[in-house]
Amino acid sequence: MSTDTSSAPALSGQQRRCHLLLMLFAPTSEVNLEAISQINGVGQSVTLQDIAEVASEIQQFYHLEIGGSSADSLQIQGSVLNQRLCLFQWLRRTLRCSPTFVEQHFAPQYQQALSLTHQQISALELCINDCEQQLNRHFEPRDRQFLLHYLCYYVWTSRYQHHTCFDQTQRQWLRRKPEQQVAAKLQQTLNQLFDLPANNDESDFLTLMLTLLKNHSYQTSGSPEDRRLMSAIEQTVACFQQICGMSFSSQEELINQLFAHLAPAVERCHFNIGIDNSLLEEVVRKYPRLMRTTQKALAPFEHEYQIRFSREEVGLVAISFGAWLMQDNALQEKQILLLTWDNPQLEANVEYQLRELTLLPLNIKYLPLSDYQQAGAPSGIALVISPYASPPFGQQPPLILAELPLKRQQRKMLRTLLESH
Repeated sequence: MSTDTSSAPALSGQQRRCHLLLMLFAPTSEVNLEAISQINGVGQSVTLQDIAEVASEIQQFYHLEIGGSSADSLQIQGSVLNQRLCLFQWLRRTLRCSPTFVEQHFAPQYQQALSLTHQQISALELCINDCEQQLNRHFEPRDRQFLLHYLCYYVWTSRYQHHTCFDQTQRQWLRRKPEQQVAAKLQQTLNQLFDLPANNDESDFLTLMLTLLKNHSYQTSGSPEDRRLMSAIEQTVACFQQICGMSFSSQEELINQLFAHLAPAVERCHFNIGIDNSLLEEVVRKYPRLMRTTQKALAPFEHEYQIRFSREEVGLVAISFGAWLMQDNALQEKQILLLTWDNPQLEANVEYQLRELTLLPLNIKYLPLSDYQQAGAPSGIALVISPYASPPFGQQPPLILAELPLKRQQRKMLRTLLESH
């Protein structure tokens, strides 16, 4: 295959990083800085930055490292299971953003490494058809494309005894899956087709592969597994409402949204797969009560599935709850003005206490006390909070003196003001 990229259009950062990662999963050839730069059509300084970004992501989500010297030979280092989970995600991502690279670079390497015949490729395609029928699912063309290439990778790693290893809890979890029987038949067919050694953990891995490929929507399945999940989510929503004293008017839509998130989240927890939540720190800072309430509401769910959600997973559920609370109450962020003077720590504590009073979003802006005394509050402000004594400015929004610690009656009054329309 030619690697001449002189006339090719510039690649996006995501495309470059996907190419890089898939090159690191190549079956035979070594990968170095020069080869990556040539494939992606960029200088080596850009490639070094891409390597650093890929290394950071796969370490965070899949507990893998990029080892070796970038000038000579780079390698993915980590457990076989984590490597397979990583490629599962990145191969699907590359098929979305750079399918030509998969077809012209990644797939041919594995077909050549396995010396695949047309008969074997046809047999793999029949395996995918059988899985679709037995699972009673519809595989999109891209899913079929993914499975064809990923199964080649699976066969190659199995042939060289690079097997997955699950703990007892993970095995028990996978062997109760509706995908288990289909995966066992798939493994038996692949073993015969490619003369692979039998291995129970490999059947479990194929179960996990088929599970992760599922598009989770409650409307498409009434299986016992899905009914159990729906019941656990309904309990979570009811628990949240009981704790916070608020209710959702559109519970069915909220529950369906949570179903689509929590179904794969359970799998991520069982197999220690990370998830990106770039908004987490903002959610923790701005919505501490929402985070805490969500964590409490999820406790029965975690007990049901014998898992522990990460802060990132909790934060994503909290965002869903917060968004629906706003929608149900037809609320925008309440505009709050916090007056400042000479005690930043006191002012930060007051802001935290305000955010602890409500689950609803607050847009808290700071303004020096002297500026307020001269010109009042900017337009759009609903409430002025001050840790320092100051007379109100004319017919301005209400000015509340907040003296820490807030007394019970003042907390109640402030919450009413913060949550009023």
